Amino acid sequence: MIPTSNDKSVIRWGAKSGRDSPFSVSDLIGNSPCKPVGRGNADIRAYCRLVLMSAGAGLLWCAHASAADGPGSFVSDATWNLDFRYRTEFVEEDGFDEDAWASTLRTRLSLQTGRYRGLQALVELSDVREIGIDDFNAGAGATPDRTEFPVVADAQDTRLNRAWLGFSSRDAVELRAGRQRIKLDNDRFVGNVGWRQNEQTYDGGSLQWQADRWKLFYSYVSRVNRIFDSDLPAGEHDHDTHLLNASFSIRDGHALTGYLYSIEDEDQQMFSNRTVGLRYTGSTSPAAQSAVKWLAEYARQTDAGGNAEDFDADYLHVRADLSLAPSINLLAGFERLEGSRAPGKAFRTPLATLHAFNGWADRFLTTPDRGLDDVYAGLGGAYGPVEWNVIWHRFDNETGGDRLGDEVDASVSIQLHETTSALFKFAHVAENDNRIAGATKFWVMLSVALPH
Repeated sequence: MIPTSNDKSVIRWGAKSGRDSPFSVSDLIGNSPCKPVGRGNADIRAYCRLVLMSAGAGLLWCAHASAADGPGSFVSDATWNLDFRYRTEFVEEDGFDEDAWASTLRTRLSLQTGRYRGLQALVELSDVREIGIDDFNAGAGATPDRTEFPVVADAQDTRLNRAWLGFSSRDAVELRAGRQRIKLDNDRFVGNVGWRQNEQTYDGGSLQWQADRWKLFYSYVSRVNRIFDSDLPAGEHDHDTHLLNASFSIRDGHALTGYLYSIEDEDQQMFSNRTVGLRYTGSTSPAAQSAVKWLAEYARQTDAGGNAEDFDADYLHVRADLSLAPSINLLAGFERLEGSRAPGKAFRTPLATLHAFNGWADRFLTTPDRGLDDVYAGLGGAYGPVEWNVIWHRFDNETGGDRLGDEVDASVSIQLHETTSALFKFAHVAENDNRIAGATKFWVMLSVALPH
């Protein structure tokens, strides 16, 4: 129940905006009595929220356990997961006198029940803490006393990361309601921003259906829980969003996907848009070690909802990958996000996992007004437990063709153990005529997932 500020006995749905909308668990957390005012009490607030969430998870478990005499599989087939991800990130960026250095630890605990008559539930808690070094700006106003540093968007936060109730039928239909992870295709338009320590999740309902060569996904989203501190306005946005994605397997290794994403961000209407697109992926020999894979994608975007800008823009992406045995991979591609000489009319992807596109230095989290052309090429491979990648990007404005800069990215990942992996990652951007901010970034990450 969500009490209002005026009358604690009244239940109101969609308490944040005052509108009638589906229930959001973030309202419950946000209105908890353990939410003192002021950033000085952040640790107390985080601890109280963690206690409340743990209690909620315990109540859910007890409810399941009480039903063990009947639907025993709901409990006996339950699984839990506990994982830790420590990361240090260094950023040297033009325009800042100070370099950023962040040291953060993400802890995640989840419990997923077994299935009983198609029903299943999941609860997942997440906590991000600063460990030792905090010379960075966490972004979106989370650390107002650290604005002299570049942004590393890993704010301290304790949150209910996922909580859903699902039903799956024998005819390949799966329904979920609650807070959930959504990743569509390659995350270019809708993703979970998995690179950052705080994950982007979605409140609402979803439907998945699969039969023969068809796959269908639909979701209604009432709120997006973003990567920023969940106590801040930027941490969660109310939505009236519809996501539709349908895929058809033409034959082995070849798929055609169509999508319609009608996004209305009620807190930031400039993000609202309607995107319709078509995506084709193919491969010469899907099961062979040596193969050519390709991607061709086109989308058309227009304004939607209450967006004050009247615009339309195109998106184009082509890519080819060549696998030479299991140890060497070559890739080359071109991605275009159309812009305009008028501000505010460029193609936008507000729900994307943006770190995976247009360079790891994150220079283009917002598309430049004059659009973006990204020509890229890379080389990667694997040897035993070691995988490596090197990628080069050249960036230009789509409108006008001005050179923006070049970027080189490199990474090495090592599987140290069945449960443990390490990652070393580097990005360097050389700007051209100060059209973008040059930057050098370096990451070291250690991930541990405990067996369940």
